[in-house]
Amino acid sequence: MPGAYAEVDWPLRRPAPTLFVPPTAIVQTTERTFVDRVRDGKVEQVAVQRGATMGDVVEVFGDLAAGDQVLRRGSEVLASGSTVRTTLAPAGIGSSPK
Repeated sequence: MPGAYAEVDWPLRRPAPTLFVPPTAIVQTTERTFVDRVRDGKVEQVAVQRGATMGDVVEVFGDLAAGDQVLRRGSEVLASGSTVRTTLAPAGIGSSPK
């Protein structure tokens, strides 16, 4: 209506720290969205929800914690329990934005 206005609350801070991954780490199928976490040389598919995109990384919400190893390039071909050997990514790749 003419003269009407909307009031919008736009949160600038999250209530808790969030995690960021490269967009290639996120696997999206018709059934779910997940990342491949590696623990003790084994792959675990962890369900996530996408958040904001910040430069070259994407915010994710799920059962992840700071320090978890996530494959930089996720794959629906790797089943949970698959054995993998990892190497660390070069500094700056997948780190949180400044």
